[in-house]
Amino acid sequence: PVKRRIVQYLAVQQLLSQARSKGEGGGKGARSPVVLCLVGPPGVGKTSLARTIAESLDRPLQRVSLGGVRDEAEVRGHRRTYIGAMPGRVVQALIQSKTSSPVLLLDEMDKAGGADGGLSVRGDPLGALLEVLDPEQNHSFVDHYVGHPIDLSDVFFIATANSLDTMPPALRDRLEIVRLQAYTPQEKAAIGVRHLWPKALSRHGL
Repeated sequence: PVKRRIVQYLAVQQLLSQARSKGEGGGKGARSPVVLCLVGPPGVGKTSLARTIAESLDRPLQRVSLGGVRDEAEVRGHRRTYIGAMPGRVVQALIQSKTSSPVLLLDEMDKAGGADGGLSVRGDPLGALLEVLDPEQNHSFVDHYVGHPIDLSDVFFIATANSLDTMPPALRDRLEIVRLQAYTPQEKAAIGVRHLWPKALSRHGL
């Protein structure tokens, strides 16, 4: 079921991309309003799935860690008037990918923001993420350090989370949620025998 959901999502994205290239369905606005979000406990393969999706799309993958982010400037960037100012994490990922259309993995999105639903004394990082993910706004996202609009409409976003309980409803509405279940003991044993054990042997020259 997980593979089917992901393939269906990618198929819709491809259809929307073809519609944009032909100027159909609203042209620039013909893009999906939701972002793929892989939800599950640690160790179930969320990052590996994102890497596989990036390879299937033939795009570079950049990971944006959001765990523990409490400052809105971590997303929007710091203004140049501050000592040690730098771009936000999204723009830094674009610079590292050296392309305007990478796959950005927004890792541990549920751990960003304060315990009160994202708000903190340093702003609302989840509110800034809403602007990044909103197709009606992200074509002119302004990073405070850069100071000019940046088009994020060609970026393929994938989010991961361990739980949805700490996310505000406005952010959850932007997500196409795919839940990954934890491995059973039998599945863990099969993974160890089929994948981990052969890798361990090859690393030791056996």
